[in-house]
Formats: sequence, C-alpha cells, structure tokens
Amino acid sequence: MLITALIVTSAGIANLERDDDKALAEIQAIDLARHISDVSSLHDPGALETAANLTKGSRPNIVSVRIWDRIGDGFAERVAATGSLPAEPVGADVRDTLLRGLASKAVDVNTTGSDQLYRVFATIFEGGRPIGAVEIVERFDSIWSIAFRYVKSVVWMSLVTVVLIMLGTYLLFRHLVYQPIDQLLGAMSRAKAGDLEARVPVHSNDELGLLTQEFNSMLGQVREMTKEREAQRDLLRQRVQEATCELEFRNQQLQETNLELWRTTRRMNELGRLAAAGQTAAHFAHEVGTPLNLISGHVQLLKSDLDRDPHDAEARIRTISAQIERIERIVRRMLDKTRFETELSPLDLNGLLRRLCDAMSPALDKRGIKIEFDLEEKIPLIAGSADRLQQLFLNLINNSLDAMPEGGELMVRTATADSKNGKSNQVVIDFADTGLGMTPEIMSRIFDPLYTTKARGHGTGLGLVIVNQVVLEHGGTVEVESEPGRGTRFRLVFSAIQSDRFSKMDQQMVTAQVSDML
Repeated sequence: MLITALIVTSAGIANLERDDDKALAEIQAIDLARHISDVSSLHDPGALETAANLTKGSRPNIVSVRIWDRIGDGFAERVAATGSLPAEPVGADVRDTLLRGLASKAVDVNTTGSDQLYRVFATIFEGGRPIGAVEIVERFDSIWSIAFRYVKSVVWMSLVTVVLIMLGTYLLFRHLVYQPIDQLLGAMSRAKAGDLEARVPVHSNDELGLLTQEFNSMLGQVREMTKEREAQRDLLRQRVQEATCELEFRNQQLQETNLELWRTTRRMNELGRLAAAGQTAAHFAHEVGTPLNLISGHVQLLKSDLDRDPHDAEARIRTISAQIERIERIVRRMLDKTRFETELSPLDLNGLLRRLCDAMSPALDKRGIKIEFDLEEKIPLIAGSADRLQQLFLNLINNSLDAMPEGGELMVRTATADSKNGKSNQVVIDFADTGLGMTPEIMSRIFDPLYTTKARGHGTGLGLVIVNQVVLEHGGTVEVESEPGRGTRFRLVFSAIQSDRFSKMDQQMVTAQVSDML
C-alpha cells in the first residue's frame, strides 16, 4: 500500500515537474524573443545562433531552439541551435496567432512514441510589428517513467519509514498495551496463588485502563467474600468445637448412665437370682414337706406298733428310709442347681455329643425324631466339665423334643471359627430343629428364671436358665435364632485351648475366673 501510494505520489510530482518545465520553456521563449527584439544584432546570424545555442544548453530537455523570419504570411527558418531536431512546418493555428500578434506565445504539442515534444513559440516584434518568431522544443518523458525514477529514489526511504513505523508501533504497543497486560496477568497469577492483595496500577483511561479498574474491583469483591468466608469458617469451627464439647459431655453422661444401668441390671439380676432362689426354696420346701409329713406320720405310728406288731414296724421303717433317701436326692438336685464353681479339664466335644445322642436315641426314635450329625474332624479341645455340658446338651435336646411333638429332624453340628488374629481358637456347636419355633416376644424371655411356655406340670422354667448358666461357667456365648413354624437354632461358642496339657493350676485359675464372673 505504501509503495502504491508512493508511485501515485511520484506520478503527481512528475506531472507538476512537467508543468514547471512547460512554464519555464515558455518563459525562455518569451525572454529570447524580447532579447532579439531589443538588441541590435537582429540581423546578425552569428549572434542569433549564439543566443539559440545558449538557450538550448540551459536545460537538458530542450532538444531544439530555432529562430524564424516572417516572409509574407508564412515563416522561414533563419537560425537553429546546434543539434536541433529537423525543422517542422509551423502549424496554421500557431501561424495565425503569431501573425496577428494577439499573444506573446503559442504552443504546439507533438507526441512521438512514448515521448512528448512540447513546442512553444514567441513573437519577435520590431516597431510593434511581428517580424519573426522563436521556437523552443522540449522533450518530456512519460509520467510513469518519471514516477519510476522517483520510486527508485524513495524505495530506501520507504523501507526506513516502514522500519521506523514498526519500531514506533512496537514501542507504543509495549508501553500502552503489553506492559498493562503483563501487569494484569502478573496480578492474576498472584491472585491465583492466594495473594488477594494484588492490585494493578491504572495508567490510562482507555479500554485497558477500564479493564484494569474492573479487575481491581472484582479482586476487591473476592477479597471481601474471602474474608466473609473465613469469618463464617471460624464461626463454624467454633460451633463445631462447642458441639464437640457438648457431645463429649453427653457421652460422659451416657457412660455414667450406662454404668448406672449396668449396676441396676446387676442388682436386678441379683434380685432375679434371689427370686429364683426363693422359688427354688419354696419348691424345695414343698418337695421336702411331703416326705417329711410321711416320715412324721410313720414315726408316730411306729411308736404305737413297736409293741403290738414288730413286722408292721419293720415295714414302716423301710418306708421312712425310702422317704429319707428321696429327701437326699431332692437336696442333692437342688445343690446341683445352685453350684457355681466347676472344675474344668480338656474335653472333646465330638465324643461327648456322640455318647449323649447314643444314650438319647431310644427316646428320639420313640418320638419319631431323626438326628443328623455334621461334626468337624479334629476340632480343638476346650476347657470344660463333662457333667455340666452333658446337662446343658440334654436340656437343649429335651427342648427340641418338646418343640417337635409330631416328629422332625434335629441337626447337631460342630465347627471351628477364626478369631481376629487369624487363629482357629473358637469351637462352635449348633443344635437346629424343625420344630414349632418361637416368636420374638418369647425369645426375649427364654432365659428368665421360672418362665415357661409348656403346659402346667410339664416344665419348670429352669432348663434354659441352666443352659445359660453352664455356658457362662465355661466362658462361652449362646445365640438363638427362631421363627414360628420354621424351627429353632441354638449356637454355642466356646474358646479352644492351645495345648493338650491342662494343669491343675490352670483348672484353679479357670474356676476362680468363673466364680468372679458369676
């Protein structure tokens, strides 16, 4: 674009230069005509030729200088400057103008090829009458060739101008655009890194200055919002701390309440045991009262029969002895129910279960109950009492018999379970029947003393109490699962011993632990 503008400008300058050359040629022609008219050498050919040569040599574009004499109504060449182009006839229009003396000059333009010949004429006067004319012919190059010469001259100037413009533009942009943008980007980076106090100075009121002001305003709003968020976070932290303290206080109260509940439960258990003991004592008194009454009656009758009928007295003595043995059995049974300390020794539960079930097989067959075994081989030994565990298992089997009046199936299963450390140190025993099952309300009370769902005279409510007591004596746990019409499963879990040796000292320690627990 710049080069095109320079070409067009050069063409305009060339056109102006041509106009100046035309005006100068006209002035030279008029001056030469006046000079010839004023000097006395008008009729001296040598002087005229000298004047013509001087005029032709004044400028390089002048190609011809010629002096014409008037002959009648025409003009004839008189003198021509050295090296002038061949003479051409004076045109009719120019001739008429010169003869009438209406103007001091006349112009004729002749185009030859790419060059233009500019002919200018000036009238020579003598005594106010035109007697001749001066002709100056000037050659003009085409405007575009003149413009091309100018373009070659200004190309370097144009390149320097472009470089200067680019440098000035770069410096201007660097000062007005790049530096504000760099400052803005730097402030953005600091704000992104967490420095919300970053601020960009405003150097101008243009678009970048407006953008900087808006960024500073936005960053100020973010800073205020951040402060508000920090305040809310501090408030939330304070409230969480207060809630934590309150929760700790509530937890402490809950622990105290749980401790009091445990103590109350323990007292209730003690009261329950006392109540059970009272019920047992009443039952014991009732059981013992009958044989004692019999003994008392037979003793009174014995006093009166000793003298009258010795044979009858001997029979009465046998009756008294039988009742005394009955009382002994009742007392022994009661002592068995209330005995808390148990001597423990290594015990194989699989063998104990097989022997017990073999002994119970006639009763099971009579009731139409099929017993199935799923006993894991080589289960670990446990520390237990064969008599107490036999009593436990017998109570569970009797409960299953009562729960399956129309017959059914009893599954006895043993297995080992892993503890948290990955060792197999627990023995699990399952008694699962296909009996009537229990409701959740009944399950919640099956371990209560003297509670029974059996018909009156068929249950004492102490069987499962004894089961729970024996399990606790052996440091185990008991779980019950039951659904009405789908049977019941009792799961017993005992800790296994890690060695086949079980010393007396170990027995005493286990006995002491059981006594403390109970």
